[in-house]
Amino acid sequence: MSEEELVDKILRSTSEGMTIAIDLYGGAVKKICMSILAGYQNEDVEEAVSDSFVALWKAIETGRYDRSVGIKYYLYGIARRTALNKKRELAKNQTTEDIDNVVRIADVDVEQEAMRKVEYQILNEMIMELGSPDKEIFLYRYYEQFTIKEIAAKLMITVKTVENKLTRGRARLKKKLLQCGVSL
Repeated sequence: MSEEELVDKILRSTSEGMTIAIDLYGGAVKKICMSILAGYQNEDVEEAVSDSFVALWKAIETGRYDRSVGIKYYLYGIARRTALNKKRELAKNQTTEDIDNVVRIADVDVEQEAMRKVEYQILNEMIMELGSPDKEIFLYRYYEQFTIKEIAAKLMITVKTVENKLTRGRARLKKKLLQCGVSL
């Protein structure tokens, strides 16, 4: 089922559409919420997951959902924001005795590290969904550290084409990441 079909299904039959959305994206949303809410109770994570899907449903129902982003990345952004808000809410309600829960291990901020991993996962998925040869260009350039000339020779395209695809691709990825709530 395409993302467009899923959105239409949610609009037509909310219960069925949301069940499909949960089946498709529930695992990833839970992973995002768990990484942000690490150290909190499982009920808090489950609540953030549920709130994420409710927020998706409300956005679709009210017309705030931007179809150009894609439901998957839109939902991932919602999950990220929902979990962060939940974490802030829980931190506010903690007593001062729980100050040890603000964990710093060897000067590594655990929350920042978890957020970095989630953002890396979202970016990686976006790159993997790029069409050919854009995906290969990004993989060669940023994962394998090839030069632009090496990429052009490997893919048998011009250097200028590689440069243009990198520039346009970065702009598209940046726009999608900002729409998903990933701060750059």
